Amino acid sequence: MQVRFAELAKLEFDEASAWYQAIRPELGRSFSQEVRTATQRITHMPLMYPLEMGDIRRCVLKQFPYTLRYAVRGDLILVVAVSHQHRTPDYWVDRSSDS
Repeated sequence: MQVRFAELAKLEFDEASAWYQAIRPELGRSFSQEVRTATQRITHMPLMYPLEMGDIRRCVLKQFPYTLRYAVRGDLILVVAVSHQHRTPDYWVDRSSDS
């Protein structure tokens, strides 16, 4: 399976990564690695994570307060949001139909 980040999800990832990088470079690298590890887990078992809304599933990161929201579309895993767990909930809902 292939993982693709929707444009806004990629922007969220880049912003979070830059924020952690500015605090401490190794923190930025740790965040990026955690997201890579999560996407690898999703790739190996895409249906393992719970459905959250419609066909959107959620994978909670273990060491950072972020959640990957994604949909399985055939052989494609589309990450629609890299959302902070303590900010506005459900802001990403309108993205669920994005491709």
